[in-house]
Order: sequence, then structure tokens, then C-alpha cells
Amino acid sequence: MAVGLAGLAGAAVADPGPTFVWWEAESPNTSTFPEQTWFSANDDPGWQYLSGGAWLTSTGIATADPPQASYELDIPEAGEYQLWVRKFWRHGPMHYRFGEAAWQTLGRDIPLVDRQRLPKDAEVDWVYLDTVELSAGETTFEIQLALQPGEDAVAGLDCFVLSREPFFPRGKFKPGERAADGVEVPDGWFALDEPLDTFRDDTLLDLRHLNEPEAGTHGPLRKSPDGNSIHLGDGTPVRFWGVNLSAQEAGQPDHIVQHTTRRLAKLGVNMIRHHSPLWIDNGLTYGTATSPVTLDPVKVERLHHLVAAAKTQGIYTNLSWYFPLWINDGGRLGLAGYDTLPADKRKPFAVLFFNDKAQQHYFDAMRELLTTPNPHTGLPLANDPALGLIELCNEDNLFFWTFDEKNLPAAQWELLERKFADHLKQKHGSLEAARKPWRKAKHDNDDWDGGRVGVYDAWHMTREAKDKLSNHELKRVAEQVEFLAGLQRGFYEKAVRVLRDELGYEGLISASNWYAADPTLMDAVERWTYTATDVIDQHGYFNPKHEGDAASYSVRVGQTFDSRAAVLLPQRPPLRTNQVEGHPQMISEMGWTTPNHYRADATLLTAAAMSLQGIDAVNFFIWNATGDFDTTMNKFALATPTMAGMFPAMALMARRGDLPEADIVVHEALRTENLFNLEGTAAVTDAALDGFRAADVQPGAKMAGDLETFDPFSAYVGRVSRSFDQPGDADLQLNLNGSINRLSQQMRTHNDSFQWDWKAGIVSIDSPHTQAAAGFFVNTPGVFLSNLSIRSNNYFGQITVTSLDDKPIDQSRKILIQAVTEESLSGFLATRSGKINSLGGQPWILKKIEASIEFHNPKHLFKRVIALDINGLPTNDIVTWEAENNSIVVTLPQNRLYTIIER
Repeated sequence: MAVGLAGLAGAAVADPGPTFVWWEAESPNTSTFPEQTWFSANDDPGWQYLSGGAWLTSTGIATADPPQASYELDIPEAGEYQLWVRKFWRHGPMHYRFGEAAWQTLGRDIPLVDRQRLPKDAEVDWVYLDTVELSAGETTFEIQLALQPGEDAVAGLDCFVLSREPFFPRGKFKPGERAADGVEVPDGWFALDEPLDTFRDDTLLDLRHLNEPEAGTHGPLRKSPDGNSIHLGDGTPVRFWGVNLSAQEAGQPDHIVQHTTRRLAKLGVNMIRHHSPLWIDNGLTYGTATSPVTLDPVKVERLHHLVAAAKTQGIYTNLSWYFPLWINDGGRLGLAGYDTLPADKRKPFAVLFFNDKAQQHYFDAMRELLTTPNPHTGLPLANDPALGLIELCNEDNLFFWTFDEKNLPAAQWELLERKFADHLKQKHGSLEAARKPWRKAKHDNDDWDGGRVGVYDAWHMTREAKDKLSNHELKRVAEQVEFLAGLQRGFYEKAVRVLRDELGYEGLISASNWYAADPTLMDAVERWTYTATDVIDQHGYFNPKHEGDAASYSVRVGQTFDSRAAVLLPQRPPLRTNQVEGHPQMISEMGWTTPNHYRADATLLTAAAMSLQGIDAVNFFIWNATGDFDTTMNKFALATPTMAGMFPAMALMARRGDLPEADIVVHEALRTENLFNLEGTAAVTDAALDGFRAADVQPGAKMAGDLETFDPFSAYVGRVSRSFDQPGDADLQLNLNGSINRLSQQMRTHNDSFQWDWKAGIVSIDSPHTQAAAGFFVNTPGVFLSNLSIRSNNYFGQITVTSLDDKPIDQSRKILIQAVTEESLSGFLATRSGKINSLGGQPWILKKIEASIEFHNPKHLFKRVIALDINGLPTNDIVTWEAENNSIVVTLPQNRLYTIIER
């Protein structure tokens, strides 16, 4: 029997608490579900994260009578209730109803939130069903799996909730429950379990004011006059501190979408990247259906809702809407030959750049997507200045390892090769004239009389191939590179024309963000193709060792990992950019993956790189929280204390430009003719990919121009740039011996505002407005900066001091101290060798902060030193501070991330 709850037992009469009804799915009054299945809960501790420790399950193949269950409920008061279910992923579509009301249906293509991994490769997610009007008293709730005979009958149902108040899923916890209650916190750690942020007026830490009243208040985003940065519509320079969001978050009820965007603005975010498919699924991603690819009006409306909500918080949207991995079969685009490939090899990589039919489908969908009026704003996306940037294609090109004849149907590869023949005839007058310089270079697909010239795969465009191929073969590859680069750039040029001339879109456009199989030879070619658009983009992940089943995208029991700190590995963070003159630079996917105990340095390193290199936008990957923080262990965990918890000071520093943009220390004046001829470039930074790694450029690698060697760390101490085919432009390389010392393993900017000791594992920032340090405090007696010193007994962490009133620290009347150490979910367990035994769950726990800040020669006396909770609200915690000689020493609270000084 379900229990109706008006608040929780023990609640004060004056505060009855939330009104809700919560019932366990595994406790029905009647049921035809099997009593036991192979993934029913057992004594494995991983099942403790189910509500009640059990769930209702089904397996096998559906019959004409799919499983059903009913529950007797007692509704405490009449009114509207939100109805939610916690269930196993997309499995188990179902019909449901209250009493004799009409049956409603929950399908498979549903937005999931608050994922919790379970044993036996299962998971449980919350799903919003509906808002229902109910009368007080007893009623019946019925469910029946919505299955046709022969369909997969796998299902798992944990619990349901009816809530009078807006419901924010938090795993197995009921409204009003504290995750920390009953949790044994290890010695030296504290639990972070604050109530949901309600954005009270008396908060002392809220960066919403940094954003415009609404995104696009002054018109669309635009490039600066010199093209190197981004301006608001009124010409004000702007940098973007952003996050990625998916359709899962966009598909949540309004109260969650509004909370998410308000929370992000409070943390200093002014751009989101919506990165998700917008197609009708029908097995598109997860199945084998072959129906045509069409836009899903429900998903488009959810995107509209998110764009509108973000707009009201002054947050711009970057739209990433096309990715070959989101289409399971190129045949669904009407393309020939995909049925000849294995089912798992039918993703339509590369074809968008050369197949007219694929492009027609793409542009038809783009027109529909961008011209459909947004019911929440009245504007189509093409005309909404809040749509700050459109990304044309995610992670695809003609130069990565996916460019291989084995990955495309024969019909598509032949089409490409016939286009190659046409290109050669147009360039040289005839195929005979074209092949004359490389007559000895053969290809099995050559049919000179039939108008087909073979195309080599990506390996042939690498240094390894260059060392092995004959001169004739290299000349042929050079012709191919020019052809492929022209194809790719030609598609981007066409897309820009459609957006600008046909649809009237005035915001910014980025081409793609991918890498080449050999960055030394092809990265500059790839980026040259992007110059058909406005913004140059790239992706990057700091991805320490993590192995085991599904480790590339999830964290599971049985996997192994090895924690690594970026401050010890400057060659690994995805923060070094080689910027193209005349184009803003962004990193639209930036990730510090988990499991990893050492992530407190991530936001500081990112903010420093943005400032010094003039990176115009960074979007961290990926925001999964429905409330304030992630509630479970995610591979790309972002809404955690060490990441999002450190956003305020770091977003402020990056957006305000506290570290001055560095001078150019390396510049390459590139000629596309030389690039096509495989001369490559020297100034290449690592491709820090999720799951892929490219080696650093080899010393002395041949390139176009006079630059013969390149230190990949150059971008940490200055700007690295390139230009293409600019008359009179010349290479430049400054002597960086005084800035980069590989013997002592230290580097610094010319004015010492940024210092990195990668032997000790410490980085520091020393600017008038922000002074900070992150890394292994155990390796230093203190970090001594211009206006203050940082001392910590913590092993690892980040401590930042920044001005909140835009005055230098020594003059500021309001200062934020932000600190964090190592984080974990409660109950996360791993062996010394890194094998995961338990994923843990709420609440987040952190090592206690043991640190002090000494302010040197302060010009103003302290009025108050206030410890804040995670929502920026004042607490009653006492913060000790005392004057010593000509300084004031503040001892940081052990269990608070934020401290405010008022002077």
C-alpha cells in the first residue's frame, strides 16, 4: 500500500514541508510482472541506490498480454501534482492512468535525468510523466507495459512520486530528505549537502549581473573589427564561459529548465551549447530502423524552450545540431549502398562534404529548424540574437581516421572518386595532363577512360606515409589534399550562404571542431577550411587512464582508473590553441573526465589559458544536473564541487580579463599551396581528444616557412597564431628561454602573472584583481603573490582570491576567497590499484580545507569575514582572522568553499 505524505515525520507544525505521494513500484496491490528476473535486486551493495533497495522488473519477449500492475494511493489534498517515475533507461514504454481516466503513454524516446548506475549493466533514471489534477482521497494508479508481441520486454521500475511542489530528482531521496542523514563521513572529510538554491536576494555571491538583461539585448554577436575576438551587438568585447547541455536537460519541465539557466548565470555562465540530435528517433540512434531522418517537432520545441529560458538569463546559445554519430544508417538520408555495410558501420561519416543528396537533406532540415517560430519568444531561431553561434558539423571531416574506403559504401566512394576526376579535369584541362607528373602512382580504383580517379584513405596523408611513398605517389596525394580541402571548404561556404543570404541569420558561425589523422601535416589544412566561417573551434579532454567495459563514456564497477593531475602533465591539458588571425577562437567541448581525484586545477588552468591566449569561448562538457550538482558519478562530471563549484571566481577572472592577453610569441605565415604539398606546419599542439591522442610535433618537422622547431608549451606563455596566404606576412618566433625552462620544469609569462612549476605540480596567478594557486600544496611551504600569501596543509586543491567590485585586491571593498580540495561521492570505493568496487552516491564529500591567506600591507581594515554556503548565503560559521605586523591572516573555514571579506 502506498503512503501519502504531507511533509516528513517529525516536521514542525509551522512548516509542514512538501506535499507528495511516493510509492515503491515493487509493492503493487496487483501485478502480472514476474516475481523474479535475472536483474532483480539482490544483496549486491550496488542495489542500495534504488528506493527501498528493490524494483519491479520484466525480461524476455512480450506476449499479447504485457505485464501490468496497480497501486492504491491516498491523495492528501486536491490539486495539481507532478508525476514522475524512476525507471530503467528507455526500456519499458508503458501506459498509465489514474482511476478511470484515459490511458496515457510513455514511449521510449524520452528525456532521462539523474542517472544512477546499478549492477548487471543496469541503470535507473528519473522521467517526468505529466502534471495531473487529482482529488483528495483514495484512487487507483495502473500501469501496463506498452509492448507489441515479439518486442523486447525488458523493464525496471523503481518508484513513482506525485508532488504538489516542483520536483527535483535526487536519486532515491524523497522531497525534503537530506542525503547526508545517516551517512558516515570519513575522518578529515566533510559532506556538501545544502538545500536547493532558491536564489534569495540576500545571497552574497551571484554573477548574474555580468550578463546582459537578456541575451541579444544589443543585437547579434559579431566579430571585432580586426576579426580576432567576439563583440556584443553594441561593440562591447565579450568572452564566454559556458557549458554543454543536451536534449535530456532541455526536455525537462519548465521549473527545472528555469532553475538550470538561472543557476548557470549565477555561476558566471553566459553561453550554453545545445549538443544533441533533434531527429525523430524511431531507432535512429539506438536501433536499426530505416525510416527517413526527419526533425522531431517535440525536440525542436524543447530546444526553443531552453533557448528562451537561457535568453532571459543573459545566456547565449551555441547550437550543435548535426553529428554523423547521431544517424545510425546513412540509408536513412536516402543515400545508396549503406545496406551493404555491417550494421555498426553505417554512420554517414564524410558524405556531407561531397554528396549533393546528403547536403540537400541537411539544408532542408536547417531551413525547417531555423525558420520555425519559437512559441516562447515569437522569433524563429534564425532571427533571434540569443542564438549566438551555429555550428555546422560536429567532429567530422575528410582528414581523420574515419576517412577510409572501408567506412563508406562503394557507391559513395565511387561518387567521391568521380568528383576527384572532375576536379582534375577542371584544374588541368584533362585527366591525361593531370596524371602526367605522377603517372607511376597507381590506385586499384583508377578508371581513366571512365572518368574515375582513386582516392587514398587518411593514412596516406600522414608523416608515416610520407616517409614510405614514392615521389609520384606524394604528388598524387598532394593533388588529393587540395581536392578534399576544396570540397570541405566548399560545403562550409555553401552553408554560410544559406544562413546569411537565404535565412537572414546574423550571428556567428563555426564550421567544425575536429582533428586530422596527422596534425603536423593536416591540422592547418583542416583549420583553413574553417576560415569560410567566423569562429575557429576545437575540442579537448584531459582524460587520465580509465579502462574497462564502456569506459570511454561511463563510469562502472569493475573498471580501473588512475588519478592524474594536469599540473604535473602540461603536455596533456587541452588548453593550447593555434589561433587563425582574423578569427575568434573557441573550445566548444572542454572536459576533465572522471574518475580522477585531482580535478581542482581544471578551472584555474582553463581561465588562465582563456585570458593569456585570448580564447573567446569555452564550453565545458557536460552539465547533467537537474538541481545544483550531479547526484551520481558521470564520466564527464561537471556539476561537482571541484568543477562548477569553482566557476564563480574563474568565470569572473576569465570574462573580466584579469590576466592580460599575452603577446604573440609564435606566428606562422602559411601558404596553402605548400600545405597541400604536404609540407605541414611546425606549430602544432596535441590533439587532446576524448579517446584519441596525437603525438607532439617532432622537433625539426618540415613545415612551410622558416620556423624549424617549436616548443608545444609556447601557448602557455604567449599567443601562438597562424595566417593563410597573407601578402607580406612572415614567420615569427620569440626566444622563450626565459619563459620556459624544461630543465627546472618551470614556465612563466614575461611579467610573472602566470607561473607553472610542473615538477612540484603548482600553478599560480598573480594579477591585480585575482591571485590564486592550484595543485599539490604539499610540495610548497606557500605561494607568495603580490598582495597575499597562500598556505595550505592540504595535499591537493585550489585557492583563489578575487575582487568582486572590479577594483584591485589591495583596494577592493569586497573580496571572494574560493577554495576546494579533493572530492568524492559518499561510498565511492576503489582498490589501491584503481579497480572500482562501488560508485557511491549522494552526498558529495570533500577533504577538509586546511589553509590560510595572509594579506600583505592591507590598505583597508576588515569589517566582516563571512563563510558562505554553497548557494552564496551567509552562514553562522565563525571565520578567524587576526592582524600580524603589517598583515592580516584569514584562516579559511574547513567546510566551506566560499568566504567573503568586506572592508
